[in-house]
Amino acid sequence: MPQPLPSTPMTLEQFEEKLLDGDRWVELVEGRFVRLSPPDDAHGDVVRNLSRSLAAYLKRSTDTSAVFELPLIVRREPVTVRSPAVSLFRFQPGGRFAETDKLLTETCPALVIEIASTNERRDAMANRVRAYLEWGVAGVWVIDPVSRHVHQFHGHSSAQMLKEPQVLTGYPVLPGLAIPISDLFRPPEWLKAAERLEV
Repeated sequence: MPQPLPSTPMTLEQFEEKLLDGDRWVELVEGRFVRLSPPDDAHGDVVRNLSRSLAAYLKRSTDTSAVFELPLIVRREPVTVRSPAVSLFRFQPGGRFAETDKLLTETCPALVIEIASTNERRDAMANRVRAYLEWGVAGVWVIDPVSRHVHQFHGHSSAQMLKEPQVLTGYPVLPGLAIPISDLFRPPEWLKAAERLEV
């Protein structure tokens, strides 16, 4: 369950102090501090599978980089910071990895990938997606390990829902990327092999 929200709003500076102290899976929602439940195994499987597919794609890409669990300053007034599973950025003046070493960022990503793996993430997902799109994010993907669906949002276009055996494509944000939906939810083979070695 998320942590009860304090009655006194938290400033962005106070939130940064929390991050510097090592806090993870925390957000600010209109100035209120929220602690999310840690990701579960299904969440981890999706992240690992995404990482592999994105790494292969980004080796061929010349203008995009991926950052995992980077807090995004979606709004300044009232201050709202969201921490999606993955954010993909077009290259910034600081270089390909300009966002990688930041504690949090106000740079708007080209694509945000959310994983609806816990109740509080699922309950707040409509608001999260709306805030990203209003901020100017070109595309939002919501991957649901429970229903094994992927919802794609692009600007004001109608959302598209994909399920097995369909294929998730990156167009128009990541043209040429293609991931079978079933591959997102499958426990990675290398992880299963490592678990067998531990037994």
